[in-house]
This record gives sequence, structure tokens and C-alpha cells, in this order.
Amino acid sequence: MTAFLGDSERGMAELNPVALGLGIAAGMLLGLIEVPLPGGSHLSLGAAAGALIVGLVMGRIGRIGRFVTTIPNAAATALGELGLLIFLAYAGSKAGSQILQAIASGEIVALVGIGLVVTSFAMFGTYLLVRHILRLGGTKLSGVIAGAQTNTAILAFAQERTGHDVRVALGYSLVYPTALVVKILLAQVLTLL
Repeated sequence: MTAFLGDSERGMAELNPVALGLGIAAGMLLGLIEVPLPGGSHLSLGAAAGALIVGLVMGRIGRIGRFVTTIPNAAATALGELGLLIFLAYAGSKAGSQILQAIASGEIVALVGIGLVVTSFAMFGTYLLVRHILRLGGTKLSGVIAGAQTNTAILAFAQERTGHDVRVALGYSLVYPTALVVKILLAQVLTLL
């Protein structure tokens, strides 16, 4: 029967490695494109934002000829959790190598203070805008706050607290791509100033 009609359950759960590899490669190439600015400097998306944009396009398209360009939910969840763990381990190991120097110099107080002010301002601003103006519920709002700050630790906390409610991931995925691209471009503009 499956030879004649196909095995749709298996097809929905399989990851297409060719489409995944081509998508990542296309995203990295997109990230390498440099837009020249006056004064000899340039802007580029970088590999992460390029792969994100190509992933969004491929997910929207769904299929190119015989290639399925979407990732099944089970594979996307597993890759997302693995990516979160690798990112947090990397960020912790990079920050951990400099934490002793920051503590010894006393710079840690200023860094924590600045981080607290910036994070609080961004979080409360997002909260007020989304909760009171756009009238979004608290569960999805927690994902929006995590996405606006591109903070996977907040996402993991919100998912854990809500029992992995899909509205948290939906709120995160609605905001994260735009926030990531804006942060990448703003960081490059700030370094030019």
C-alpha cells in the first residue's frame, strides 16, 4: 500500500539533508554580501542572519521541485534544543574566561549596572507596547520579549514555566528574525561611529 500511495507519516518526519545543506550554504553566501557605505566601510548580514533569512524563505516556500524545504516539527525541536545548549555553552565559556579580570578590576559593577538598565528598559518597553497597545496575552508575550532581546535563555525559561506551550515559541519566532537582523546592522553602525 505504501509503495502505491506513499508513506506520508514517514515523509513528514524525515529531514531532507540536501535541502538543509543547500539552505545553510545559501544563507552563508547571503551573509557574505557586503553593502558599501560612504567612507569606505560596509555592512553585511553575517552568516547567522543570512542563514536565518534563507531559512525563513525556504520554510515559507515549502517545496522546490522534489525537494521539501521545511524541517519536520520533531527535527526542528531537537535542533532548536541542541542549538540552544551549544549557544549557551559557547557564550558561557567565552564570558567565563574574562569574568575574573572584570571582577578583579571592579569593572563588573559597571557592566552589571549597564546590563541591568539596558535589559530592563528593553523588556519593559516591549512589555508595555505589546501588552497594552497590541493587547497580546501573557504566554505569547513571554516569547515576544525573548525574541525582541534575541535571548534564548529567556525563551528556555518561558517554555519551561509554561510546559512548552506553543504560543511561547510562536511569539519568539514572530519577533526574533527582525530583532536579530536589526541588532547585527546596528552593531555595525555603532562601530562606525
